[in-house]
Amino acid sequence: MSKSAARRTALNILHELEQRGTYVDLALKKYLKQEKLALRDRALVTELCYGVVRYLLTLDWWIQQVSGRKASNLDSRLRNILRITLYQMAYLDKIPVPAAVHEGVELAKEFSHKGGVKFVNGVLRGYLRKKEHIKYPDFEKSPVHYLSLKHSFPAWMVERWCRGFGEKQAEIYMSSLNLPAPLTVRVNTLKINRQDLMKTLQQEGVTAQESFYVPEALIIKKGKDLSVLDAFKKGMFQFQSESSMLASILVDPAPGETLLDSCSAPGGKSTHLAQLMKNQGKIISCDIYGHKVKLVEINAQRLGIKIIEPLQQDAQILPDSLWGTVDRALVDAPCSGLGVIRRKPDLKWRRKPSDIASLAKVQLKLLQAAAEALKPSGVLVYSVCTNEPEETFEVFKKFSAENKNFAAADLTPYLPEPLAAEGSAPKGFLQLYPHEHELDGFFLARWQKL
Repeated sequence: MSKSAARRTALNILHELEQRGTYVDLALKKYLKQEKLALRDRALVTELCYGVVRYLLTLDWWIQQVSGRKASNLDSRLRNILRITLYQMAYLDKIPVPAAVHEGVELAKEFSHKGGVKFVNGVLRGYLRKKEHIKYPDFEKSPVHYLSLKHSFPAWMVERWCRGFGEKQAEIYMSSLNLPAPLTVRVNTLKINRQDLMKTLQQEGVTAQESFYVPEALIIKKGKDLSVLDAFKKGMFQFQSESSMLASILVDPAPGETLLDSCSAPGGKSTHLAQLMKNQGKIISCDIYGHKVKLVEINAQRLGIKIIEPLQQDAQILPDSLWGTVDRALVDAPCSGLGVIRRKPDLKWRRKPSDIASLAKVQLKLLQAAAEALKPSGVLVYSVCTNEPEETFEVFKKFSAENKNFAAADLTPYLPEPLAAEGSAPKGFLQLYPHEHELDGFFLARWQKL
């Protein structure tokens, strides 16, 4: 399969994102399944799609600076051909610039008329001539505008982070969110230990290394599509980030207990909890959508988990029959997701400022409902993949103030040593930052019912 085919596939995916509003990960999954691409070409398609979505604002600004025309006014195919090619020219060292330009022009010939081909060729060669002279806005005069264009984030996010972190730290934070996240899997210790899984993966052509924070985690360094491996089909591992695994570790469940996972789909945390419980006890795994409940069932079956009871239920309003019956509850609440932008760059362009306040209200309702389900002395853990104050510390503070029968619990005994040393852990909560911990941006909190 030629590099032209890989770029054509990337172009089709980006076109679909614009026309149908599909998420990049779902479109990639669909196209990579139907296209017969070599491993190297699959990697290039993935790099191009995620890269273009990640740097969309910057790429479109370059197009306007060189051509004098707004990217939004161009034909969708031409716009995305320019984005794909400029991304390669600016961000990918391994692809020679002349080859990238040539392939971009060839794509234009396939999808446009002579005028379109001439335009693409002119913009690409114009960028080569002018790139050293393209000036970003002055940082001192307009730091938000500068950082927005330099790192490709909406101005409202940049303004928020500059206010919260300070301008220099905000830039470091944004840079970290633009770095690709590592591919991490959780070893299913019900079936295999970490060392044996590493050997098994090696035999299937995949190189992995031990993670830094979580003892049941592996970081995939090199290899093929993991979902086609026998080790995956036999339930030896589950895709999951280390930050996400830490939420279940904080729950610290014991075999034989009854647990509630309020927002469980697709089942990563529920199956991790079952693993920690040695597959003994009961986990009530809620989700509001039936098709997502089915995903929990599928993952549990593949991993050999037998104690999960999926329940299609809005966990903001739990059935009265659950009140006072649960030993431990995990509320991995829906959130803005801004802490995982490195995994989901679409969120840059999909989120609105108003989302944060509205989601915080949902988070509090979920916590309150889970609190009612707990027995006396029960444990409540809160987890969100964001660092925004309204969804993190403000929710923690408000829930604590409104529920005097819950005491914030010291996280230190449950955390890996480097994280246990964090100053807030004894106070009952922890912020994980990509630029500080090299983990997904998460907030974790723990209470005990009195």
